[in-house]
Amino acid sequence: MELSLSNGIFSKLGLEKNFALVKQLGFENIEFNMKSVRKENETAVYCAAKLLNASKLKCLTLHSASLHVKDEVEVHRAVYYGKISLEFARRLKTPVMTVHSNVSKPLLQPVRKKCLTEIFSELNRHAKSSGVRLALENLSYTSSGFGKNVDQLEEVLSVIDDGDMGITIDFCHALETKTATELLEHYGSRVCNVHMANKSHKPFTEPEPELTAFLNRLNDLGYAGPITLELAHGTSMEEILRSKALFDKLLRQF
Repeated sequence: MELSLSNGIFSKLGLEKNFALVKQLGFENIEFNMKSVRKENETAVYCAAKLLNASKLKCLTLHSASLHVKDEVEVHRAVYYGKISLEFARRLKTPVMTVHSNVSKPLLQPVRKKCLTEIFSELNRHAKSSGVRLALENLSYTSSGFGKNVDQLEEVLSVIDDGDMGITIDFCHALETKTATELLEHYGSRVCNVHMANKSHKPFTEPEPELTAFLNRLNDLGYAGPITLELAHGTSMEEILRSKALFDKLLRQF
């Protein structure tokens, strides 16, 4: 397993300072979060790629810009955000892009299916041509999107899975929805990214039983991918360093 930091925690800063702080904290790997891009367009990607290359950071994953579509007229915007994100993933040489379902919770099932079909028929095609694997994330119970538990994820996957769809398990969300064990049982072989944080995206600084049990189960399943610290804005540098030290120690066991 490879430790990584989501640069979304520094998304209010320019990318040069963003990357510099990640390096200052001692990380070698990042998940590039599209929230850190001030203008999501085709030209911004060249600047991001140049700065990432200069930083010597390795971009293991990318978190897509997302829009939880509330009606069918918003589908084209969701597709646009997804395509721009895929261009970033391609240019940053990132093999995995985390995505949300892109549909809102209140939508009726037939409308959800129609919107999902339209969005992901485009995104799956572009992902394949870009050499990027999409990974569907389980959402938090407070999210405006659809896909917080296995039943909901299964509905989404029944529409969007083209045979290569991966899974990003967000451990914070799974703790809050009490679905961590079930998610691993259903999707263990498909996990290609793990967002790691305690409830409310607070950092783990102690080896709590739920955390160590989850990591041990991941290891039993043969998982060797990113463990991406995805922490709340306002987390102090000291807290990030303490969390990094904990995971450096825990991951050395595997």
